Amino acid sequence: MASKWVDERDMRFILHEVFNIQEVLLGKAPFEDHDTDMVNMVIDAAAKFAENEIAPTYPDEVHRKPVEAVFKDGKVYAPESYHRLWKLYAESGWLSTADSPEVGGQGLPEVVAAACANMFLATNQAFTMYPGLSHGAAKLVEKFFEHPFREMILEKMFTGQWAGTMCLTEPGAGSDVGALKTTAKKNPDGSYLITGTKCFISAGDHDLTENIIHPVLARIEGDPPGTKGISIFVVPKFSIKADGSIGALNDVATGNIESKMGIHGNSTCTLNFGENGKCVGYLMGQEREGMKVMFHMMNEERQGVGMMGVALASSAYRHALAYAKDRVQGSNIMQKDPLVTVPIIQHPDVRRMLLKQKSTVEGIRLLCMYCYFAMDRRKAAVNEAETEKWQGMIEILTPIVKAYCTEMGMVVNDLAVQTYGGYGYCREYPVEQMMRDQKINAIYEGTNAIQALDLLGRKLGMKKGLYFMNLITEAKNGLAKAKSLGILKEETAIVDAALDAIVTTAMEFAGLMKTNPYVPLIAASDFLNCFGDTLVGWYHVWMATVASEKLTNATGQEKSFYEGKIEGAKFFINRTTALVPAKCGILKNDDTSAMRISEEAFGI
Repeated sequence: MASKWVDERDMRFILHEVFNIQEVLLGKAPFEDHDTDMVNMVIDAAAKFAENEIAPTYPDEVHRKPVEAVFKDGKVYAPESYHRLWKLYAESGWLSTADSPEVGGQGLPEVVAAACANMFLATNQAFTMYPGLSHGAAKLVEKFFEHPFREMILEKMFTGQWAGTMCLTEPGAGSDVGALKTTAKKNPDGSYLITGTKCFISAGDHDLTENIIHPVLARIEGDPPGTKGISIFVVPKFSIKADGSIGALNDVATGNIESKMGIHGNSTCTLNFGENGKCVGYLMGQEREGMKVMFHMMNEERQGVGMMGVALASSAYRHALAYAKDRVQGSNIMQKDPLVTVPIIQHPDVRRMLLKQKSTVEGIRLLCMYCYFAMDRRKAAVNEAETEKWQGMIEILTPIVKAYCTEMGMVVNDLAVQTYGGYGYCREYPVEQMMRDQKINAIYEGTNAIQALDLLGRKLGMKKGLYFMNLITEAKNGLAKAKSLGILKEETAIVDAALDAIVTTAMEFAGLMKTNPYVPLIAASDFLNCFGDTLVGWYHVWMATVASEKLTNATGQEKSFYEGKIEGAKFFINRTTALVPAKCGILKNDDTSAMRISEEAFGI
């Protein structure tokens, strides 16, 4: 029976058949020590770990007992089941799959680590956020922290002895980071006294590890307002002694944990730094470069949140698929005997919902994985031009991965609940919690609206549009291959037209930003989603091209797998990508109703 949690076959398809990493990456610097067998062994181990160890910590379909972090007497306690899981996760090396052996990592390609993360997130996002944030914080320490504590902190973080967070948001400074009030006062020994409050800090406090390293944004006394005056500091929960041992609490207090819609197992905290004037932090990077440093972690987390959107959608779809195969209700419309009941997967509308889920999940999974593949292509580049090309791909893709994958992920989660009918709305089955967990992904690490503004206002114009056009060219080249092979002729033409519409709209919006900025600003989120619909159309053509070539000699389950890729491509492209030119035409209309309407007219 197929897993309801992970899709290992699709991971292997993406890595080996679509990206062809065995020829493009493996055996070449910096991945010369890895081969196909090694990758398959890692993927198989990750699938088993996700299924056998992580999935049981998600409320099961029998008991549905809540798994929640608890705040009591000023302390935060992670769910009991997470303690064993954290230890296993760390001991198995999952914290540093793609990191350098110099810090204890395995040095595997980022795209392989991403495949593992996809399966872990599919089985319990709330838990996987703990090691995910720790990894991001550790990478900041590795890249930017010059201090005698550096090596010791890295060792303890990459082995899971210590954890990490990311402390940006404040009660009065959410998306407007420049409005933060947390301050830093320099001490004679070069350290700083940190004072301020941070809120909505995921995994902000817990008892999984003996210490937590907080990267904290703060303004050094006397530095200018806004983002240009922000610095970033390493602030440990417990002070660190010269020999690396832990000292007293570093004046970091947890005010509370949030009562949230979803991800209940993750402790989302308010943290108070320096209530007693004794919170010590250490500068990371240079003064007033806090935003530059933090964005290294922020971009990693944004790509990771996109993967969260994919993973939760995938898990919800696979649960809905299993339910639809088992749930018997109604008769087949083509049967003459209305008394013969059938599994609901035989009903046309249920099949529509399932194919929309399948095609969406597989499309956004490849979109997300392609971003990680671009990271590996950047690492393996042999010259500066190639390095810049793949860095540009990452720049353009990051806001799309974060926003589009979480938007479409919610569409899938909604359809999964709908597939279950009334049972999907009840806590008897996990799809309702998956839907609640999914919603946060459109909000944190920069709301999806901010991603749209980043794409439109910054990313499309980088290098005078070179990065944007490189991505478009890559897609056009992929379509050209499909055309030459005569595969999905009509669908390929649809995607080609959508790409042209995206380019034309982007150019027109660039002009409107100078003359009538309200038009592109109102349209930003819709434009990003159109871009996502188009890219996923390209990825479906890519997957269908590979599947068509493999189908000739395929039999049994493999034949069904490849046929599913082709039918999924046709469904998504004809029902979603085909709408892009018309949508772009609407977005370019001078409709500024959202700005003309008075505040009073919104509701009396």
